[in-house]
Amino acid sequence: MNTNENFGMDGQEPDDGLPPLLRRPAPVPDPEPVTKLRGARKVLLDNPDTTLDEAAANAVTSGAVDPARLRALVDGEKVSLLTAKPVVGGTLYATAPHERYLDLNVLPDIINQRWADQLHTAMDVEPSTSMATPYETLIDPETGKPVAVFTVRMRNRKALAKAVAESMRNTFNAQKRENDYTQSVLQQGVKEPLTLFVMRVVYDDGTEDTFLVAGDGNSRYVSMWRARTGGDIDAAISACISSVIGSTEQSGERSRSELAAARRRVTELTARTRKNLAMSTLTEATRREGHTIAFPAVVVVGARADDGGPLTDLVAARDDLLANLHVHVTPWTSGAQYTQGMQRVYRHARAEELITPEEFQVLSGTVGPDTMHELLGVPAHRLWAAAVHQHAVLAGPDAYAMNLLIKQEFGMGKADRMRISERLAPMALSAYRSKDGIEQPLRAFGNGGTITDTVWKKPWELTKGDDVFEVLDDILARALDGDAGAVAELTVLGGTAAILDGYITRDRGSKEGTERDSRKAPFRATPVKLLELLSKTSGGLRMLHSLALAHVAANPTVLPKLFHTQDREVDGVPVRAGEPVLDKAGEQVIIDYEWDLVYAADPADAERTMAKNRAAITTSGKPAEPEGEDARQRRILEQGITNAAKAGLALARLSKKRGNQVFGTFETVQALRMQLSKLSEILVQFGPADTSIFVEDLDEDEDTE
Repeated sequence: MNTNENFGMDGQEPDDGLPPLLRRPAPVPDPEPVTKLRGARKVLLDNPDTTLDEAAANAVTSGAVDPARLRALVDGEKVSLLTAKPVVGGTLYATAPHERYLDLNVLPDIINQRWADQLHTAMDVEPSTSMATPYETLIDPETGKPVAVFTVRMRNRKALAKAVAESMRNTFNAQKRENDYTQSVLQQGVKEPLTLFVMRVVYDDGTEDTFLVAGDGNSRYVSMWRARTGGDIDAAISACISSVIGSTEQSGERSRSELAAARRRVTELTARTRKNLAMSTLTEATRREGHTIAFPAVVVVGARADDGGPLTDLVAARDDLLANLHVHVTPWTSGAQYTQGMQRVYRHARAEELITPEEFQVLSGTVGPDTMHELLGVPAHRLWAAAVHQHAVLAGPDAYAMNLLIKQEFGMGKADRMRISERLAPMALSAYRSKDGIEQPLRAFGNGGTITDTVWKKPWELTKGDDVFEVLDDILARALDGDAGAVAELTVLGGTAAILDGYITRDRGSKEGTERDSRKAPFRATPVKLLELLSKTSGGLRMLHSLALAHVAANPTVLPKLFHTQDREVDGVPVRAGEPVLDKAGEQVIIDYEWDLVYAADPADAERTMAKNRAAITTSGKPAEPEGEDARQRRILEQGITNAAKAGLALARLSKKRGNQVFGTFETVQALRMQLSKLSEILVQFGPADTSIFVEDLDEDEDTE
């Protein structure tokens, strides 16, 4: 009998809670005392390819498992072994892969660029810690030159810890938790190096702390902490904050005693793990700690522009580097890609003086409505934050230069209204990210938005003032007098309010109908077409004013009202454009549905389209029998399944020539399979049963005594 048959690899006892061990953890040396790191730090600073200050060099050297190896990697006297990584505008220089202690100075990417379109700005009613403080390139106060270090402002350690927790939790939940490498870490540790950047945190009390942050490798980073702490994300977050940041109840930078205590904890961890690794059987704790003490990493330590001078925008260089490390662009959604790209556009625009530093603060989402009013003079309401984005990108002669920046950033040969609005949407509506159902306004804004002929590349400004309602009244008065700039401003403010409040949605053919109802319209109209119609009539301008007024009032007693847009007769009574639409009780009619706004924008076209649609549903002069809702839904279901089956077969045929990538990514196929599985469950659970199936009742068939 084999006495070892109950043991796993390397004599490990089987544990249902742990995956099989593929590689034993390697013993890791104790961290070097800080006094012995001076040589490595000096060589790093003397290397001509590095652009760091002393605090940054300390962070790079202090967490290296083998400082002697790091010193050799950056020794510039004979040959620099730093790796050059070309990026847009210059070159980044990074260390070759080397091991680093997980517990010393390393944090996740706290700005969370991969889901930037989902995080709230300071302009939102529910602001978010991380997005309110974006990375910037650190400027050396002595030389006035940029260095290869990010700088980010935080209120205090507690705010930094909150940002870390948000990052780790978002990383854990992203992509339906399919980017989780915890089991792999427990089997063999981390193989692929993480890309780290140096980050300087500046607290509100003026003190500073320096860390390394993950550029590429957030998922591996979070998985290591989860592997260390037993798989629970909350325990992983708590352990990371406690080990790297320290006490969140204390203010200011970490003290020398705190840093020394962190190194002592790592020394104890390495010593304990080395001792336990010598045992024939590895305990769960030994596996967890052994595979998570250290990990391979490359650290970006230098940044130079193409002309040999300092690189002015480390953030853009970092984004470009990470995009090249992946088959897909780093952000996981198009909204995040657009947000990240437009942030770079704004940084370039500030450098080229297309926007002012004050406008940049508003555009980057780092200030709230009150501060926006102090900086720019516009009313302190987030509707004007959306207007500031549109003014910066669309208004005046600078719109041509902004258009060029957008084409360069997104690699577009042509930047028309549709492409511009798609990329501007998540930024222009960023102050409303916490709004329920924000996805629909984003789709509508991305379908052309407010970019009418009057708004795009024409001169218009934002009216300044303290009182929101007085400013809106002033804009309306000037627009009715024919001021083209006021018409454009009212189109932007009223149009954005209408999109946000659901009175203008994305154009869809299925919306067209013959009866006034929600989610219907008398004729098809894109947001741009509809706003173009409204902006050309006095009644339309009054409705745009009424829509903006109701939006900023945020009061159920203040609702948008209808106005006539044409001189015509209604029920035999002549009405003029610009007059209120009155009901039979003499009260002004309220805009309830998108239908109302579309109809009022062009009543003649609405009547023509409705008449055409009514004629189309008659047969031999007799009205066709109305289709029941159940029949309509069955027809849609059958057509959808038939079309899906045809598409699947067509892709299967294509895959024989072009490979299975014709189906898209693995994640896309999995999502489709889940949808099909849910549909099958619905049909089984709620569909009719087969009555021809005979169910035998055993109780009735039993013989009785």
